[in-house]
Amino acid sequence: MTTCPHRRFSGAPCGGTLLAGGHCAVCGRAQDGPGLPALPDDPREHGPRALLALPEREPRPAAERLVRPEAPLRVRMSCSSADCGITFAPPYTEGPVPSRGFCPACGERYSYRPELAEGDLLRDQYRIMGPIAHGGQGWVYLAEDTHLGDVVAVKGLLNRYEHDGVRLADVERRNLVAIRHPRIVQIRDFVARGDGSGTVTGGYIVMDDVGDGTLAAVVEEVRRGEAVLDIEHVATYGCQILEAFVHLHADGERVFVYGDMKPSNVVHHRDGVKVIDLGGMREQGQTQPPAHVTPDYMAPETGTTAVPTVAHDLHTVGVTLRELARWAVTEVPGLGAASFERVVDRAVRTDPGRRFTDAREMLGQLRGALREIRALRGKSDPPEPSDYFRPSTRLLGARLGTVPGIEHWLGRPRRDRYEPPVAPALDPGAPTPTEIAACLPVPRPYPGDPQAARFEVSSGYDPGRLLRQEGEKPRSVEICLHNVRVLLGRDTRQDLDRAQEELDTADSVPGPSAVRRWRLEWHRALLALRAAGLDGDPRPVADAKAHFTRVHLELPGEYAPKLALAYCAERLGDDAAGPTARELYEAVFARNPAHGGAALGLARLALRARDRRAAVDVLGRVRPGTLDHTVARIAALRIRAARLPGDGDPLPVPAEVDAALAELAGLVGRRPGAVEPSLSEDEALRLRTEFHEWKLDAVHHLGDRPGPAGPGGGRGRLDARALRRLSAPERVLREQLESLYARLAAHHQEEPAAHEHLVDLLHAVRPQTVF
Repeated sequence: MTTCPHRRFSGAPCGGTLLAGGHCAVCGRAQDGPGLPALPDDPREHGPRALLALPEREPRPAAERLVRPEAPLRVRMSCSSADCGITFAPPYTEGPVPSRGFCPACGERYSYRPELAEGDLLRDQYRIMGPIAHGGQGWVYLAEDTHLGDVVAVKGLLNRYEHDGVRLADVERRNLVAIRHPRIVQIRDFVARGDGSGTVTGGYIVMDDVGDGTLAAVVEEVRRGEAVLDIEHVATYGCQILEAFVHLHADGERVFVYGDMKPSNVVHHRDGVKVIDLGGMREQGQTQPPAHVTPDYMAPETGTTAVPTVAHDLHTVGVTLRELARWAVTEVPGLGAASFERVVDRAVRTDPGRRFTDAREMLGQLRGALREIRALRGKSDPPEPSDYFRPSTRLLGARLGTVPGIEHWLGRPRRDRYEPPVAPALDPGAPTPTEIAACLPVPRPYPGDPQAARFEVSSGYDPGRLLRQEGEKPRSVEICLHNVRVLLGRDTRQDLDRAQEELDTADSVPGPSAVRRWRLEWHRALLALRAAGLDGDPRPVADAKAHFTRVHLELPGEYAPKLALAYCAERLGDDAAGPTARELYEAVFARNPAHGGAALGLARLALRARDRRAAVDVLGRVRPGTLDHTVARIAALRIRAARLPGDGDPLPVPAEVDAALAELAGLVGRRPGAVEPSLSEDEALRLRTEFHEWKLDAVHHLGDRPGPAGPGGGRGRLDARALRRLSAPERVLREQLESLYARLAAHHQEEPAAHEHLVDLLHAVRPQTVF
């Protein structure tokens, strides 16, 4: 069997089998025929170079866009009379319905043919060139503006005898005048139409000509293999559509609902999009004239109420993006494409109350998913603050990149000189459930909370002090959640129980569920983590993961829920049903290279896999000059020099320890504010001591001396003869380490117990000097 050489729209290989005739059984393309355009090998070359950029697309020449008016119409025709209103279909008609004639039920005249012809002149200014398309409610023509010398689009009624024609035209005209936005086609003029008696029977809306490059046309070009549509383009289309919807849904006191979003109602014009065909737009709650919606895109509830809402509009955007993504290249490392899909999934939920609250929220999450896709492809965009979380001031997992304190040596059991010099293994510094609960990003207060102003810095807000509800004001959910966080920072079961009571109170306060739901779930997860820390029971961590998963589904464009899930997955092990800890950490770190917590998490996972080089490399990606860079740099040096935990081959190569020591020397005494970290002499002394311990361990392990194996695969207990016959490298190392212990002891002369313990370490490592 021969495999198809072509690719799928997603970018993945087709993988289909070629039939005897040479065509693929999956994609249908011939083996030697043209396939879809080739894609670059480098992920960074996929999609646009800049965030929210679209390729330049010019409209086709006007003459190429004109259509034959006698072509079959793609609409269901109906009677012009409101009293009759039948649709021309069985049992009223059989076979093809003529585009003009009389209603078979009541005899009312109708005509779905274009009303204007080439050469017609509207108000001595707009010379008609011909029709170019029709929507659900009107014909669209191209015309020359003889005053300004450019081309415009003119829209009239689809059925010139429509009983409500005057009002329909007037509604669309007023809506277009009221709504002005760069992402919405712009109205330029309105030309009234009348009959022979002078009665106004309708009108023509004159608009900017934005071409015929609808997103439906883009899909058709991609389907034919003439162009490539990337998932970044799809997300950018969505963001720009939602920019228009933010304007529609929040235009002062009037909330407009677009109603009929679909690919054919959006034009890719030059380097952006234009939403067209606003004939179905209505003020929210308006029932007349009836809204025009497309069944395949409308929200489920709209089919019963026939009154589109903001939630309906978001559903139509979600379906539009899902349809476009079917034809797009979705090959993205890690979780990028999955985050986009979760944005769409929330937009198209069956329950309108569980969709996004508004277009602004959906826009923010879609933009976040787009930034994640670009980051995972290796593209760098300027960071943007989250609208939902404040960054944590504490770094999770910082122990790995922290200079050991003197207790690192004082806590060891005493050792005699005949024991092999096995150094303590490196502590990867995985955060405990309690640390995770205390150090995760904090949700920003809901702006609509009655006590939101109390959480501003200018109000004297103290994040460590319990707050009281004000009796004369409505109860505040945010005060309850603040108190939960304060109580979780305490150490007793009683405080944990009080935190649960505060959370129960918050859950009982009435309010908008869409904005409260994820905040409550976040704090339920924190409670579960704190319970795991108090009880030493890992099972509540699984509960926390379930709560964080619900937050992630609500906010798929945010990285804080991914970070929380990564810590849980690291502690519990990866779940086959969800993303891995590595994928989650990488999604956070790719998007924010200054995030040391995510880098440390990836380093810990690499150490668990016995991949010392991968751990060092990921820490080297932490952006210089950032707060977390110092921790990452120290962690990388320690990993290079360390005995790693676990079995296998945990010891470093002595030459690598020397390289780490040389690099360490360059960090001592740097001036404050330098790009590289600066270490004090005392910090450098402790790190040198630790590094020399690991190097001695490695050199001793490599020594060729008889005897049973000792701890970690090294040699067993030494004797006086062995100490007298040390190799030259080991003897030098023991002398160096003896000197370092002596300096540590000198720093702690005023603490007798500490000084004595360090002197004991000195004697245990000192080489034999009596022959």
